[in-house]
Amino acid sequence: MSFTSYEAFAVTRAVMLVSVALGEALSLCRPLGIDPARLMDIFADSSGGTNALKVRGPAIAAMLEGRDPGPVGFDIDSGRKDLRAMVAEGRARGLDLPLVKAALACFDEASARGMGAKDGSSLVVYWSGRKAG
Repeated sequence: MSFTSYEAFAVTRAVMLVSVALGEALSLCRPLGIDPARLMDIFADSSGGTNALKVRGPAIAAMLEGRDPGPVGFDIDSGRKDLRAMVAEGRARGLDLPLVKAALACFDEASARGMGAKDGSSLVVYWSGRKAG
């Protein structure tokens, strides 16, 4: 299956938004002591996750356990670039994309903390451990 640039753009948007949402969901699960690999399986095999978790779930679980997740596939700073382009595209079409703007703020924060070159899935782990305030 091949995608047009706009279809790929839309898929990328969804994956980046899910990264932030998954991080938030995991922050609620962390205190429960559930095995990270089991958590990824639960999300990947339920309506709470996406197909991306079938591929990135093991790397996310490894990071949650403090292990090396392997090579970087798509880094956080590249995600920031794409999210900024999505905001601009929405503006050009007269659309407000509040979730994209919120995801961009999350990616910007992670990058400002030195995570820009890390794999985008590391944002899930960062957000799952982020404290309020």
